[in-house]
Amino acid sequence: MNSITDQPILSSSEDLLKVEKYSQALSNFIGNSETPITIGLQGEWGTGKTSLMSLLLEDFSRDGREVKIATSWVNTWEYSMFKGAHETTPGVLRGMLEKLKESCKDRGVWTLADGAKDRFGKATRFLGGLANQVLANQTGLNVKDAASGVSDKTKYLAEIAEIKALIAGLIQELIDDSKNPVEKVVFFVDDLDRIPPSDAVEVLESLKNIFDIPNCVFLLAIDYEVVVKGLESKFGPKTESNEREFRSFFDKIIQVPFSMPVGTYDIENFLVEKLKKLEVEIDETNRELFTKAVRFTIGSNPRSLKRYLNSFSLINDLKAIEFDTDQEAQGDDFMLFALLGIQISYPNIFRLLTQSSDFTKWDRGFANKFGVEWTQIEEQLEKFGEHDLIDEEWERVVWGACQKDPYIKAKAFSILELLNLLRDRYKETLMEQIDAAMAFASITSVDDDVESKQAVQKIGNKTVFNGIAAKVNQLEEAGISNEGLDNYKTLWNILDGGVSNNKSFRISFTKTATSFNDDRNAGRGNKQALYCPNPSKKESGIKIWIKRNYSGINELENEIKQIFNLENTSLLSKLDDGDLFIGPGLQNELGPQKYKELLEAIASRIIT
Repeated sequence: MNSITDQPILSSSEDLLKVEKYSQALSNFIGNSETPITIGLQGEWGTGKTSLMSLLLEDFSRDGREVKIATSWVNTWEYSMFKGAHETTPGVLRGMLEKLKESCKDRGVWTLADGAKDRFGKATRFLGGLANQVLANQTGLNVKDAASGVSDKTKYLAEIAEIKALIAGLIQELIDDSKNPVEKVVFFVDDLDRIPPSDAVEVLESLKNIFDIPNCVFLLAIDYEVVVKGLESKFGPKTESNEREFRSFFDKIIQVPFSMPVGTYDIENFLVEKLKKLEVEIDETNRELFTKAVRFTIGSNPRSLKRYLNSFSLINDLKAIEFDTDQEAQGDDFMLFALLGIQISYPNIFRLLTQSSDFTKWDRGFANKFGVEWTQIEEQLEKFGEHDLIDEEWERVVWGACQKDPYIKAKAFSILELLNLLRDRYKETLMEQIDAAMAFASITSVDDDVESKQAVQKIGNKTVFNGIAAKVNQLEEAGISNEGLDNYKTLWNILDGGVSNNKSFRISFTKTATSFNDDRNAGRGNKQALYCPNPSKKESGIKIWIKRNYSGINELENEIKQIFNLENTSLLSKLDDGDLFIGPGLQNELGPQKYKELLEAIASRIIT
């Protein structure tokens, strides 16, 4: 499996976040509560409200419960699709009754007498007719206005009161019937945060006006911010002066607020199990690292985490194609995972990384170049006070960049925590690891910045740079020494000439490495004949892998051993996987001139 579906869980066996204790507590509370009562499951989109309601539904369906409960589940967005204003509410109300009927029939407890069944039919027909009236624009009536007396269609007030009495009577008959065990009815109203905010508010008011009846419990999945949006036409935009009005409305509808416990989710367990499904194994040491990366970036939202993991899985598939089994070329999995988190959660910071990967070198000049005024940073930090996460110059640049965006401003210290974690983990290989990961992380970017789009377009293709000149320019900007650049050009100028003379040859100039490929070889991962990561700043020599895919690998090994007297060096060795590795230390062992001759011999032999 290489992807995770964005579906809510259906049973406790899927409860990786370990929230079952909350469903059990809510289940017990509902079983013992007086009615009518409305419980609001509050949380932003993707925090697991539907999953928690599914666990509750599972609790209510178990045999042997002392309190017998009938259920009705409606997804409000199903009744809002392709509907205009005021059409959603009648559909939702009718759906609540119809889903109750279906649920009870499935359990064999739909035991209403013929007269009650007729009254049930009348109630659903009225609600269906109300929707049709609104649709045809015959009366302009909607449930909210009629129940509150706003509409001048007063004749419908009596009918709505009658409907409320009908529904209450139906539920009472269902409960009083000695032939079934039902004692309460729980209405699950899901996806209120997926419909237009004004429609969500209308549904809430209608539930209060019509379904506020004995023996009923209402469980509403709602985002408080959606309610606020829906009330702006009534109260205006929320401010400190009118905030109480918004809260008062919410409190009238919701008797028991329940905020989704995202802060207590077992993210580590969820993460490890999902990675296993993606066939990504992490050891005990890395579990904590990966969990920290999640907490410092996307947080505890399950839907966001699934998206995060799917991006990671996609890029791992790409890495497998690009580099076959060469782990060193692929770079470190955790670095890639961390950078993806930054890309998804903090695109502004990711954009800075595309400009200069070694963030520990960011200084006031870098800050000013990208619109972060250093003087302003210092003034703000003086007011903020001392903190060990903003005592270095690069940390101050990051902090200042965060102040420009209201969202990441609140996350500044989480970003700094993650960047410090990366610095401490990778130390002197930090830039090398970031560059290797950035070559892939940028593929999934949705940044609309022009420069970033251009970077992604380059990085997202195997041929990142169009030709050796562009690649050399990148290496110069990265601070590679002149001697290192000369050695790189010695090898790759010859190979580049071979590509010009043979259409079956191809060079892939990526951000972190260069590879020579023979397209005559069939099969994925069999085309790469020579691979070379970017030269190091510390060594003038370069690492070279002659890949086992190159048919003349044995002859080449013997030739260079004899010509350059390399029979006894560990810097020229055949690896277990069949590749021939040539270490950068041969530059010092052979001397600059002989080393260049070695590079020329390798390149000439490869293209022959």
